[in-house]
Amino acid sequence: MTYNTQKIRVIHIIARLSTENTDGASMMLYKLMAHTDRTRFEPVVISLDGEAELSNRIRAHGIDVFSLDMHNNITAGWQIFKLTRLLRTLEPDIIQGWMYQGNLAASLANLSLGNRYPVLWNIHHTLPDLNKEARTTRWVIELAAKRSASPEHIIYNTYLSADQHTAIGYDNQRNLVIPNGVDTQLFSPNPYQRNGMRHSLGIPEDAFVIGLFAHYHPVKNHALFLEAARLLLQHQANVHFILAGRGVTANNPKLQYLLDKIPAQQNLHLLGGRKDIPHLMNALDLYTLTSSYGEGFPESVAEAMACGIPCVATDVSDVAKIMGNTGQCLPVQETTPSALAFAWLEWMNAGEAWRQEVGSRAMQRIHHTYNIQRITEQYQKIYQNLVNDAQTETMTMLVSG
Repeated sequence: MTYNTQKIRVIHIIARLSTENTDGASMMLYKLMAHTDRTRFEPVVISLDGEAELSNRIRAHGIDVFSLDMHNNITAGWQIFKLTRLLRTLEPDIIQGWMYQGNLAASLANLSLGNRYPVLWNIHHTLPDLNKEARTTRWVIELAAKRSASPEHIIYNTYLSADQHTAIGYDNQRNLVIPNGVDTQLFSPNPYQRNGMRHSLGIPEDAFVIGLFAHYHPVKNHALFLEAARLLLQHQANVHFILAGRGVTANNPKLQYLLDKIPAQQNLHLLGGRKDIPHLMNALDLYTLTSSYGEGFPESVAEAMACGIPCVATDVSDVAKIMGNTGQCLPVQETTPSALAFAWLEWMNAGEAWRQEVGSRAMQRIHHTYNIQRITEQYQKIYQNLVNDAQTETMTMLVSG
């Protein structure tokens, strides 16, 4: 195995590679790998867990992926030795951790190498209540807080996450906020996708369609969405609702009692997990996020905006910063089903021309601020600056010596 020594070699250490990862770190790493400037940078990925579908998707871009099967107890000496030995072979210029375990492993391995390399941490998780985290996760979070002065920077994907981690003792002198990026080639307005998806689901062309794409979890508050849908259907017969995400099916017993209250079942489309989210997004007139707390970076809101779809969302995490003046944020504590249904009705009555204007502003906002290419360049500037600083320090030492 040979590497081009003229490029900046960045070794990414992540706890696991999984498309099921709800905080989006795995998918953000994948997008970063797919858009990295390979003429300047040589990325390598190390997963502390086993092989996953995403491992091969990254390899398809010509990037090496190593899976270490360190499922448990990453701080054990022999586990860190395994990682250290691999890092010594790869000879990185920069080590970047992802997720709490990946961050901690990166710093511990670098410590065993004499703190030879600059280290970055990457956190894609919010902490509404540390005590609600699993015991092992809480222990890793607290241990990492004690080591948080060791990385050059701690990169958060939301300002909320940065504030929450600072509050529990993470070194705020290291903070940087770089949001997740959206692939605007994949997520963009597409009338063919819109018409094709509506036709396949049996939705009339003139129907008003509202969507929510999120795996089933109480924090996503599907109950709020479905109860609001029931109320709106009492007054608007030509409105349809598309819901997609793992566990979001009519067979989910935790949703059944809500679905039984809705007489117009043909207007509800519960699709479960899907891989054609850009097509589904384009079928909508309005996207809604109903989360009650705990969101990291609300990826689906940014993806809807990139497709030119206006959003109505509860004001969680950095939603208000992402949307700007291109949608509607609803206070979490005040958003009842009737309040949400009324907000939907206002957007329906505002007319198609207005929604298209707002959607166009939303799309421009994503292109300007959250485009994955722009986000990737922010990471690459950090890498370049770290290498430049290291070279300057080396030259200074040689001159002074």
